[in-house]
Amino acid sequence: MKKGTLTRKQAIEIVGAEAVANVEQIDCDFTNRVGYNGTCQGDAEVEFSASTRAEDAEGREVSLVAYYYQDADAVDENDLDCLDCLDWVIEGYEII
Repeated sequence: MKKGTLTRKQAIEIVGAEAVANVEQIDCDFTNRVGYNGTCQGDAEVEFSASTRAEDAEGREVSLVAYYYQDADAVDENDLDCLDCLDWVIEGYEII
């Protein structure tokens, strides 16, 4: 099951535009979760995430996480030092 079910708009409503812009600028890294493609068929995906501390609308300190998913074959085909050539799009956000 993929993580990051919040949209960008929902995340902004909860933690504000500045926090969302901050997490979008942070380099993501492997989460070590593989195979979450949402279907029973097809290629597995590798999960990446980036996170930052934020304050929610009620003033609580939370973590804002942005999730990225890449095709496992595409990750394997690229040298780990050259993952910049992949298409990095945030698939969803999570607030913990």
